[in-house]
Amino acid sequence: MGTGQMMLIAFGMALLARLVLSVNSVIGNSEVDALESEAINAATAIGQGTVDRIAVKGYDHTFFGGTDTAASAFKPTLGRDGVGEVAGKDTTFNDVDDYKGFQDSISTPRFGKFYVSCNVWYVSETAPFDTTATQTFMKKISVSVTNSFLVDPTDPRKLSGAITLSKLIAYR
Repeated sequence: MGTGQMMLIAFGMALLARLVLSVNSVIGNSEVDALESEAINAATAIGQGTVDRIAVKGYDHTFFGGTDTAASAFKPTLGRDGVGEVAGKDTTFNDVDDYKGFQDSISTPRFGKFYVSCNVWYVSETAPFDTTATQTFMKKISVSVTNSFLVDPTDPRKLSGAITLSKLIAYR
């Protein structure tokens, strides 16, 4: 074999090695994408379950619907009322705003712990994205779920992003 043939064989081997590395990189990236998608699905399911649990609670500690009242009759400060409601145990909550500041962690076998945090605000009925300090007939709930497998959307190189779900709850 001549020098030219050896160079062609070496070039072919280098080209094959580059191709193998490229294929491995594509396979690795698709596995990471699949894992991230799975983590997003799990976080969304956990968040939606929390939103659903909140949405079936009463609107206010005193008024559970069915009666006409002025918005000023609702509790001015949002949060647990202290009447049998235990911090960290949402099974003891009886109205939507008890979830203000609620935090929980849910363990999964595949992704470890998902951390849930909730917030509740009164919002303007005419501009539901604007929070207000006064009582209204509408509250906004927000549930954020974080996990180490979720990518931060502002910087895809960083993990520990969050999935946030929101819902408006109306009294009437």
